[in-house]
Parts: sequence; C-alpha cells; structure tokens
Amino acid sequence: MKVALVGTGYIAGRHAAALTGAGVEIVGHVGRSGVDEAAARWGGRAYRDTAGLLAAEEVDAAWICVPPAAHGEIEQALVEAGVPFYVEKPIGTDVDGPRRIEAVVRESGLIVEAGYYWRGMEVIPELRRMLAETPPHLVRAAWHGLVPPVPWWRVEAESGGQVVEQATHLFDLARFLLGEAEVLHSVGRRSALGDHPGLDVATVSAATLAFESGVVGVFTATCVLHGTVDAGIEFHCEGRKVTLTNKALRWEDADGGHEVPVGRDPLVVADERFLSAVRERDPSRILCDYSDAVRTQELCCRVREMAG
Repeated sequence: MKVALVGTGYIAGRHAAALTGAGVEIVGHVGRSGVDEAAARWGGRAYRDTAGLLAAEEVDAAWICVPPAAHGEIEQALVEAGVPFYVEKPIGTDVDGPRRIEAVVRESGLIVEAGYYWRGMEVIPELRRMLAETPPHLVRAAWHGLVPPVPWWRVEAESGGQVVEQATHLFDLARFLLGEAEVLHSVGRRSALGDHPGLDVATVSAATLAFESGVVGVFTATCVLHGTVDAGIEFHCEGRKVTLTNKALRWEDADGGHEVPVGRDPLVVADERFLSAVRERDPSRILCDYSDAVRTQELCCRVREMAG
C-alpha cells in the first residue's frame, strides 16, 4: 500500500513511526513547515498542499494530522479522489463542518477512521467484562494538565478548547462504553496564564452528564498545571472502583488493589485496524467511524457551549 500523511506535527510523527513497521510505503507528506524534514526522515516526497500530493502520487490511504481548525477542505479533497483516510481527533472545532463531511463520507462509501485510539487499548474487553459484571453507578473523568507548546492550542477558534481537543478522548470512551449522554450542567472559567499570552480557552471546566444507561458522569478539565498530572476515567460500581488511564487498568475491591498494563500502544493498534480495513475492504475492522466521531464532537461542543 502507498500511504501519505497530511500534517507534520507530533501526532503525525507517531503515525509515521507506526507505519514504517506496517508493510506500507510512505509516498508523501503535506505541510506548511517541517515537511522536507518529515520526508527525509520517513521517506516519500514533500508537498505544500493536498491537491499537489493527489496530482502527483498514487495514494491508497491517507492520515490527516492537522490542527482542528484546518479540517474540511482536506477531507473533501480525499473523498473526491476516492482515498480512504484516518483523521485525528478532534475532527473540527465545531459541529457544522464535521456534519458536512459526515454527509459526503456516507455518500462516498469510503472507509474512514477517526483517531479515538483509546478504544484500541488491549484491556478494553476486560473493562467491558467488569462493567457488565458490576454495572457502574457513577463515572468520573479528568484531564488535568498543561497548555501544550503549539501556539494554535491556546486559541479556542483554532483548537476548540481543552474539552474538544484533549478531554474528548474521555467523553468518547464514556460514550463507547456507556451509550449516549445528556449534558445536565457545565461550567467553565477563563484565567490569564502569565506564560501563555493570548490564551483564550477555558482554563478549567466541569460538566455533569446523564447517560442513557442510567450512569451519572462528572467530567473535569484544566490546563493550569506543569504537566499531564491526571488523564483517566473512573467507574464506581457496587463494591468495586475501576480506573483506566493511558498506562494501566486498575481496580479496587474487597480483595484489595489490582493493576494490569493497557498493552500495546493503542495508536499503533488503531493504525493496524485501519490498514486491515482498507486492505480487506471491511469497515467493521476500524475502531471508530466518522459518524461515531461526529457524535463525540457534538457532545464535547455541547459541554463547551453550555459552559459559556
């Protein structure tokens, strides 16, 4: 397979590293900066826009790894060219753009995966088993960290804000495991941070959700810390508390505490699932299709908008 990456940032590098061991040929990179370096490191040729890539290369699948505000035209171009694609989360800064892309993706019949790779953790089947055995009453999720170093992140119009850009992994996983949710209450506060001039995203937010399964959820996020201190989701069940982070699945019950690692890098798992889906022309192999990602986007945007 011949594949291409649109975007040259951190997450594009993670996908490029995964793809080098997946039996594919990287034929092109698209970006406004760092594109020549990406091509030199991972192979393929450098392009300044998606149109140039598609005009010059045969592409069997593409990865979209661009800032949230840059989505839309890239997806449209790939759909028109008939190229299946993997698109990193979030799929936009609002809901209107993703809904338009959802319509054209559905009409095209293309295989499209969204990058909610927490679903690919190898412990998810065990977590599902535990939640079926002792259903949760309360879910509590937190993404407590820092302002990332990229300048676009601190501007809500470009990133969507922390709930849409980072905590979205937690909202998505909750939807995946518990079903759809109604936002009961959401509040946010915006504070000036001396090290980050021009910051206009909410620096702290909290939301209460009611899931269709009957579970109550409390989700909090902040970017005022020195690093990612807390990023995970807790399920409070009768006689058992289960916690999932990007490192481990832990549970505490009457027999004490237990912990198992999450397994292989779930981003690599997501890439493998997408490649398999494209090769076999079987969309059931992907972790999260575009329409499912739109539902997560809608939930996160409701939380952000209700917070004001």
